[in-house]
Parts: sequence; C-alpha cells; structure tokens
Amino acid sequence: MIIKPLSPEYADVADAEVAAARVVRLVNTGATEKITIAGSVASELTLLANTSIVIQKEIGAAIAGTASIKATIVAFTN
Repeated sequence: MIIKPLSPEYADVADAEVAAARVVRLVNTGATEKITIAGSVASELTLLANTSIVIQKEIGAAIAGTASIKATIVAFTN
C-alpha cells in the first residue's frame, strides 16, 4: 500500500479534521491502547505499542484514544 499524507500529524485523534476524514493513519507512541471509532456502528480496536495502522472510516466518525495515539489524514492506493 502506498499512502499520501494530506495533513500534519495531529496530537489529538479527537480533532475535528480527523473526524472529517475518510482515511487516517494512526500511530501509537506508547503502550498498547484501545481506540474507539464512533460511526453508524461504534467499533473498537487495539493498537499495539509502537505500531501504526491505516483505517478507513465514515466521514464524521470521531476517534477516541489516549494522548499516545497520533493521527495523520492520508489517501492510499494499492
């Protein structure tokens, strides 16, 4: 997968810009953490310590996580 960053890295995953995005890269700089994505169906996932993941979510779906989770809005292609 190739990703194209479309924003600076947000220190707060609950930022309104992150919620407005469709695809987000999340990085966990701390211990293993659970994040919650509020969409038409709320979902949760565990982000292991010192890892990153790219997620596709509903536009407007807010993400909740601790301060160790950073977010960057991205586009991707396979």
